[in-house]
Amino acid sequence: MIRVKKVIYLVTITVFFLVACQQHSHSKENSKTNTKKTIATIDSSLNIVPYHLMEDHFYRVVGFSSEVEVLLIEQQPEGEQLVQYNLLTGKKKTLYFSKDDIIQAFIHPSMKQILLQTATNEKRATVMILSNTGELLHKFQVKSSEISIVWNPSNANLLALAAFSDDFSYKSYIYESNKEKLHRFQSANPFWTWLTDDSLWMNRMSNNPLNGGTLSIIDWKKNQEIPQSEHKVIYMSSFKQSKIIVTMDFKHEEFQYVLQKGKQKKMWKTPAVSSFSQWFVPEIQWLEDQSMMTLLPMKNGIVDDGEHPFQLVHVTLKGVQNIGQFKNYEPITCSSKGIVCLSGNNYETLIST
Repeated sequence: MIRVKKVIYLVTITVFFLVACQQHSHSKENSKTNTKKTIATIDSSLNIVPYHLMEDHFYRVVGFSSEVEVLLIEQQPEGEQLVQYNLLTGKKKTLYFSKDDIIQAFIHPSMKQILLQTATNEKRATVMILSNTGELLHKFQVKSSEISIVWNPSNANLLALAAFSDDFSYKSYIYESNKEKLHRFQSANPFWTWLTDDSLWMNRMSNNPLNGGTLSIIDWKKNQEIPQSEHKVIYMSSFKQSKIIVTMDFKHEEFQYVLQKGKQKKMWKTPAVSSFSQWFVPEIQWLEDQSMMTLLPMKNGIVDDGEHPFQLVHVTLKGVQNIGQFKNYEPITCSSKGIVCLSGNNYETLIST
């Protein structure tokens, strides 16, 4: 639960889902249960219509497909289905049904397309791109069931993929959906952020991840890596004309955030926290106006060691605005305007800003 602060926003909370699933970073097998239990709900002043679902039919919430609609994945005896649910009307619509397990699902920031990854076996993955009404637009396969996907937030035609082998080696690809072409390129590690249509950001890490890394740009068309001047980098992200880089200040044990749009910059610092022997920076949720929502640590320490508070904030070039406080870290996903967010390991809590 969030302890509400009267700072910038009034935060109203309602429980959207209450399920005893594992965190969705765990395997799907661990998230399934045979318990026949109706999900409990709590009413709120927002007139939200709670979603009712048998616990063993619930897999995960994908995110917002509009300011009032969410996508989620249900498990059925015959397969799995992608469902769109309207929070205000309670209307439910099945957009897509798959006989195979849905391994990953993403909503493009434009909210016009949806990506699904399914797998029929351990050697091949199928990637599908749907319209926001469920129409199949593109489909291709990769020779690996373990793939990492980064969708270009400004151009839905571009996907960066890393396909992993059993020996932890990988192959790097760019998929152009408008041309239906899969391009191979080389990369020193399989994790990237889109910078432009032609380039990806890559953090070339040192042997010790706690030392941070050196930023590089990969020109995937030329298959070329271009080193940059930023060092001690532990996180980076970009959206449209805006970008953010988080570096480590070892002297003061702080994270230093720099948000930049053109020549405008906003910098702030927070206490540094770690998780599983590496620095932990919560994911940034970009909004359509190029502002962002994120969680900021409130004290130094290890996130995995019991209670560790985080602030939910809205950030623009004008400043960092505090919305509320979490007792412990919880993942969040927000609508494109930031009017509502979902938080919790299964995105079971709805927050209205």
